[in-house]
Amino acid sequence: MPYYWAMRDILGRLLVFATFAGSLTAAPLAVHLHATLPSPQPVGISIGLTPRVDNAAGLHSYRYSVSVNGGPFRVVRDFSQDKEFVWSPELYEHDAAVHLIARNNKTKELAEDEMRFRIVPRATAKGPVVTPTAHPLVALFSAPPCPQGSQFRVVFQTAGQQAMARTPDQPCGGTISSNVYVAGMRAATEYRLRSEVVAGGTTKSGNWLPFQTGILDGDFSPVSIAVPRAGGKPATEPVLIFSAASVAAGRRPFAVDLEGRTIWYMRSADFLTRVIPGGRFLALAEGQNSVNAMRRMQVLRETDLAGNVIRETNIGRVAEQLEQRGIHSDCRKGGKECVPGFHHEAIRLPNGHTLAIAGLERILPAGTQGSKEPVDVLGDIVVDLDEEFQVTGVWNTFEHCDLKRASLYDAKCKEGRGSGGCPAIFLAAEANGWTHSNSLNYIASSGDFLISMPEQNWVLKIDWKNGKGSGKILWRLGKDGDFTAKSDDPSPWFSFQHDAGFEPAGSNILTILDDGHVRYEHDKKAHNRGQSWRLDEEKLTATPVLNADLGVYAIAVGSAQTLKNGGYSFEAGFINPGSPYGRTVETDADGKVVFAVDVEGIVVYRSYRVSDMYSAPVK
Repeated sequence: MPYYWAMRDILGRLLVFATFAGSLTAAPLAVHLHATLPSPQPVGISIGLTPRVDNAAGLHSYRYSVSVNGGPFRVVRDFSQDKEFVWSPELYEHDAAVHLIARNNKTKELAEDEMRFRIVPRATAKGPVVTPTAHPLVALFSAPPCPQGSQFRVVFQTAGQQAMARTPDQPCGGTISSNVYVAGMRAATEYRLRSEVVAGGTTKSGNWLPFQTGILDGDFSPVSIAVPRAGGKPATEPVLIFSAASVAAGRRPFAVDLEGRTIWYMRSADFLTRVIPGGRFLALAEGQNSVNAMRRMQVLRETDLAGNVIRETNIGRVAEQLEQRGIHSDCRKGGKECVPGFHHEAIRLPNGHTLAIAGLERILPAGTQGSKEPVDVLGDIVVDLDEEFQVTGVWNTFEHCDLKRASLYDAKCKEGRGSGGCPAIFLAAEANGWTHSNSLNYIASSGDFLISMPEQNWVLKIDWKNGKGSGKILWRLGKDGDFTAKSDDPSPWFSFQHDAGFEPAGSNILTILDDGHVRYEHDKKAHNRGQSWRLDEEKLTATPVLNADLGVYAIAVGSAQTLKNGGYSFEAGFINPGSPYGRTVETDADGKVVFAVDVEGIVVYRSYRVSDMYSAPVK
């Protein structure tokens, strides 16, 4: 009997412990949002947000949304394993609410918390104020309210100089202050700034306020003038923005004036894809996604001049949304399909949507593209994201391109972080780099888009119709495509091309950077070419307008742009791989090189000539 009662006591204790432990594991997920600063805070402040999570066993992800003055909540960062977020409120006084959702990825259990915050004006009835930002070359100018119907802007100039620059006009708020980031200033330089209020053709200027820019906070690549501009010929678009593809030693995208002096840089080492109007930038970045441990090119974000994140998503979150569209991402050995990362391109559409390119891996049967066994093929998708970076549509190379036409260069992508411009791959040790798409161009008149596929030496026009089209390929431009080249040149067509698009917008003129791999294979003295083509889409003819020899050979990357003076700017961004440098080449309308700038020690993916830090190229 003592043994029986002893065992019964032990079993009873175990049952109580198991019940207690079970109640612990069953405890609901809970989250509590905390801020690094108390409310209220002045316009232009950045606020760190940190959640404390209770009962958070397993993998969790976090989504931040913001409401302004009682309006709808809008996502500023979609579900990500990165739980902390630096929030930069809108640049005017308002009442905000920040909503946080924590999610258990396995059980899909959600927990929520909300925080209210008041943003108050910096400027008072006494007048405007100038405030340094976290960016040493960017100032925040704040002025008291100006009458509705008027326009507000800021003038700035170096002390003792006559030349002045202006921020873009913005509507006056009537009862709320006017605030603007002032950018385009050189480091460690004294400036003066003043407001201008424009109404009915009359401009009212404020008093000058002093501002001293800070020093550069990192290592920047040397910039030199390779071909000086002829005297007496002023430049259009006097700002040059470089998208640095190599981020070694912490180097970042940056901007210079045409004398090579740094006037802005991106605070993070992101992969800049496009400059968009209003001092905004689209970039791809390393960072956490919502589903796995990969970090390379996982994040798509929009930032402002001061480096603040406006909105952000990640490839894991995009892949989750693609499930309902028939793409089942399972990024692991043994998986059959995977959306591994963004790459090369994101563009902003007139309706506020964003088109972005991402990779799509599939394991396909033996015989595919000449393989003797099952093979991993890396194609591409184009995702259409709305103003909150939520998926509204997708275009898929596997559905519309000829899988039998393998990469013309027999490209291979390696397992892990990726190589040679490939996104990371997961399903096998090696994948066929089938398309390697590298640029998009939106056609507003039809809602279609162009996509450049350098592994195919083609530019394709896609029947998109703003997401309502068939997705079919309307035509293929390039050798063995649908167009006839009306040219006496023995090698008129581009190869391994970059940055294809129509400009001016709405025209039938397409500009492109011809890297020229096919020509270089036959002639090691061949150079990159800057090209412009006139397309007749009815007759399917392509006539060269420009075929400029850039005088250098870059093995990859590049961009093409038409300038306001009728000339062109081209980027040959990866010259001399052993000690790389990029060259931005300006030509006149006839293709003669009239100006060139070298950037040492990095790969320049693209360059952009703009009027100021608030302007954007056509494409």
